[in-house]
Amino acid sequence: MKFRLDVEHWEKPTLEEKWCVQPGDVVINKIPPLRAAVATVRLPRHPVDGNCIIIRGVKFPYSVWVAICLNQKPYEAYLIQRQGASTLPRVGLKVLSNLYIPLPPETDVSMLRRQVWEWNEEALDNNESLLRLVAEVEDYFVNEKQKLNDTEATSYQSLSTGRFFPAESVEDSLLPTHVEMSYKMQQLKRQLGWLSLEKLLSVHDISRKRLYDEAPERARYLKLSDISTDLSFSLPEESETVRSGRIFHQPLTSGEVLLSTLVTNPRVAFVDEIPSTKIYVTDHLERLRFRETPGAWALVLNTTAIRTQLEGMAMGSIQQFTHPANILQLRVPDVPLQLRQRWEKLLLRHHQRKRDLDQQWQVIWNKAQTLFNEVHHA
Repeated sequence: MKFRLDVEHWEKPTLEEKWCVQPGDVVINKIPPLRAAVATVRLPRHPVDGNCIIIRGVKFPYSVWVAICLNQKPYEAYLIQRQGASTLPRVGLKVLSNLYIPLPPETDVSMLRRQVWEWNEEALDNNESLLRLVAEVEDYFVNEKQKLNDTEATSYQSLSTGRFFPAESVEDSLLPTHVEMSYKMQQLKRQLGWLSLEKLLSVHDISRKRLYDEAPERARYLKLSDISTDLSFSLPEESETVRSGRIFHQPLTSGEVLLSTLVTNPRVAFVDEIPSTKIYVTDHLERLRFRETPGAWALVLNTTAIRTQLEGMAMGSIQQFTHPANILQLRVPDVPLQLRQRWEKLLLRHHQRKRDLDQQWQVIWNKAQTLFNEVHHA
């Protein structure tokens, strides 16, 4: 029932064609699991992907009701089965255009439409505020790295297709990518005064002890898939305990910054507030506790410059993960305290507003489900 936008989606649209979204449009993806959302005024009017369908011209105020119905499992099953595609299940235009949807009383659906519409507008506003903050932090890094003088690198160019590096760049690994990354990190320290992440962490480190025999039969375990792209996390479902040797003994605490060791798709989360229920963390996430402004450092770890460093630290036969000890050697700029405090304040505001919106949405969705069941005699 909502669009999840990245930074590029907030850039000004370059097209004005009929396949660009307009306020009131219902957009549905063709391939299951089906998801439908209504385009509101704040949504940037970009074209939709070829794997989506725009439903336009739904009589006011029923566009939200159509989206609610299309997000239900019975409608998904009907649309897929009627299409009859066995190799690649998908929604077809013909089947969708012939779909019959029973309508609730206009007064009920008008109130529901207003609530869903307003909620989506507020969620988009909160999303945009975070993405603009992320862009500001990214710009800070770009400006910092422009100060880097790479004339030193040219003196180590080889005469053929290879490249030479100074002996000090060769550390524990002889892999060319590791040597090159070591050289670049030394440049960041020598020329720009960037600090190793280890120097910013609190002396009260988080215990790395594992659960092992003390593991409960069922609990909530935070995994990579629970980390969202907006530096927050979703509450994991309770599940049976497996591989307790890979689960940290100490539950999640407030003030932590989580960074995944998966360098091919690194995720960062700032834990400003934790739910009342106990949550454990798997060792695919490195748990960091900073001396000050952890929210600001979470934004720093989310930048392209840090992701590039992590990629250069990839280990193993498939080069997907890095060792937790390597993460402590990441180089970050010495960002002024006042600027970090402002970044953290904005991130805290986003996280709190997101929690408030999530609570509001649960109330709205419960009303929508009740109305759906009444209309469909469930």
